[in-house]
Amino acid sequence: MSGLELAQQIAGEIVERNTEPILRFTLEQGGEPGIMESKVGGTPYLPRDMAWPLDSRGMGMELLAQVDCAVLEGLPDFPHKGLLQFFFGLDDIFGADFDHMTEQKDFRVLYHETVDRSVTASEVQAKQAKAAQPEGDRRYFTPLFGAYGIHFAPAAVQHINSQDFRAWEQFLAKWNELHGTGFKTQWDYYRTTKISGEFPAPKEKAPYHQLGGYPYFTQEDPRSGSGNPIADLDVLLFQLDSDMLPKEQGGGDLVLWGDCGVANFFINREALKNRDFSRVCYNWDCC
Repeated sequence: MSGLELAQQIAGEIVERNTEPILRFTLEQGGEPGIMESKVGGTPYLPRDMAWPLDSRGMGMELLAQVDCAVLEGLPDFPHKGLLQFFFGLDDIFGADFDHMTEQKDFRVLYHETVDRSVTASEVQAKQAKAAQPEGDRRYFTPLFGAYGIHFAPAAVQHINSQDFRAWEQFLAKWNELHGTGFKTQWDYYRTTKISGEFPAPKEKAPYHQLGGYPYFTQEDPRSGSGNPIADLDVLLFQLDSDMLPKEQGGGDLVLWGDCGVANFFINREALKNRDFSRVCYNWDCC
């Protein structure tokens, strides 16, 4: 058996035994959904006693996405009622802090277990209108080009891919065991073995919009690396990819993270079960 064949065998076994439930979705045009519905962009639901979310500068944030949790029955550890929301600050890196990725000062994850259905869109919009806005063209401060409905596919099972840092942790542990090597990173392995093509290509196709499952990156998993303080954030809470209309529909961007990137939110499984969204990693990267 060649080195590549052995590597593919190890990787194939890892892929087969590591699975997660996944709920993929697509974006729909045709008017903004209501404030109680799943959407990307637009006007969120806010309880009457809650002010509009502000960033660390005191500026109003913007809704990235809102999910009606009633559709999440296929994801066992996720909430199955209420609304889950993701807000981001209007700045040139869309509210991210790549040095402190869990500090919700310029992004926010909110969960409303119960919803007051008497709240109106005009009430919420009045709160937004009172919030200070950053100077300059806000088009440069948001990855969104509109507000879109969310259409969920049926829940499915996704196998791990090579972009999740845990796939490479398992691969290197097995390779080191069989060869007596001490590779700590995939780059150590590549430089020495010159092998590539271990893991099969993912079956899913872009755009990679999803809750649950395994993440997609254009760069690398921010949870990787020895002693990484966010390595325990083991659930992909939400992922929104760059997206555009097909040519036959006129083209044009719907979502654009920098140069065709993708955004991910990660949470610890026990925190998710406890509905504790205070420690969530927000990351986005691009080519």
